[in-house]
Amino acid sequence: MMTTRKRIADLLTRERLGLTDLAARLDLPLKEVLDHLNHVRKSTRPPLRFMVEPSTCEGCGFVFKDRRKLSPPGRCPRCKSQSIREQIYRIR
Repeated sequence: MMTTRKRIADLLTRERLGLTDLAARLDLPLKEVLDHLNHVRKSTRPPLRFMVEPSTCEGCGFVFKDRRKLSPPGRCPRCKSQSIREQIYRIR
């Protein structure tokens, strides 16, 4: 049986997924998946790369391109909207 982190890495090598999608597929709480995801990011070695498509504000279109955290942002710094599209993760 595969560990949770290996299952996450396996899912992300096959498709692009957000945090809520990963949590639903693994049947785990978001916080637990986020903890495992941080470890998966650190342990991904070349030639593979852990890639993050940044979150985007649905209100004004602000892109969180310089964000290093994998956790979802709480609100937009420009318009203060809490309607944020989540980050998408992938391993290529």
